[in-house]
Amino acid sequence: MERYFWHMSPRQADGMACVVCGADFLTGRITAVPVGRSPADESQVYACKAPCAAVIAREAERMAREMRAAAGVDEVDAGDVTDGEDAVFSIDGHFGSLLRDLRSLTGAEALLATSDDIPTVRFLLGLTARHAEAAMIRARLVLAQTREE
Repeated sequence: MERYFWHMSPRQADGMACVVCGADFLTGRITAVPVGRSPADESQVYACKAPCAAVIAREAERMAREMRAAAGVDEVDAGDVTDGEDAVFSIDGHFGSLLRDLRSLTGAEALLATSDDIPTVRFLLGLTARHAEAAMIRARLVLAQTREE
């Protein structure tokens, strides 16, 4: 998930409590699902599978409808821009996103090689982790979509 959650308690930011209701996952028998990331360190945050994850999903759907209305895009036109046979390698497709992630990793490597400030190194490592994970997922998607039958 790429959604960021702000104004969390330390337990919520560490993934030990629900970002919606604050339920403690360590003491209760609650099923947690990943719903986004903490902006401080890019760590995964979680919500109760029921009902809190549904609350987040409804909120995301409402926001998407509002954005489509503001952009003047119909629900029918709002499909993935990467639909189509050659869309895998388009600039807006998974391959283009993979290339952007790889460029970010290259830049992070250059900065890590020259930085000795601990907070900066921690920020760069978090950025590296995020883009490395995204690059891995996108590379697998491109591989799957280009597999010969």
